[in-house]
Amino acid sequence: MEKKLTEDIILRKVLYGDASGLAKYGNNERIAVNQRDSYPYPYTIEYARNWIHYIKQHHDDTRFVIATENEAIGEIGFITQPDVHLYSGEVAYWIGEQYWGQGIATKALKYLINYAFKEKGMKRLYADILEYNKASCRVLQKCGFQLDGVMRSHIFKKNRFYDQLVFSLLSDDVASSIH
Repeated sequence: MEKKLTEDIILRKVLYGDASGLAKYGNNERIAVNQRDSYPYPYTIEYARNWIHYIKQHHDDTRFVIATENEAIGEIGFITQPDVHLYSGEVAYWIGEQYWGQGIATKALKYLINYAFKEKGMKRLYADILEYNKASCRVLQKCGFQLDGVMRSHIFKKNRFYDQLVFSLLSDDVASSIH
């Protein structure tokens, strides 16, 4: 699987050789502050290698890298939820800071939405966003996600409570917007 997002950027499966690019671009406090605490800062090459190994073993068909011809510059994907939530997937993504504001994350997410609904049979995609991550909110909204609600003071990060914004998109929403 490979999808051209721009003239120089593609979306593709994760490769073991992506560790150096993921560590290079992922080792950024401005990215880490928007992620769960399980996303490390500093983001080391060792972490990137372990993460890739985990992805290859468990989520090879739902997690992808955003890459130039030479290196991975970010990642995107969804995790299918367990039990009665089987057809619901949590979306997550990040991209290197020097690529912010170019529409790359939006293009990658649009492709991921199509893939999740048409190829993987998902019914619902959702994302949990920290209240201050306005850029990520804009990406989701550009892709048709709607705000389901606000979970007040639901996230504790950096010794402070934050609201969690929950966005979702249903396969029915996408299908009805095509007609």
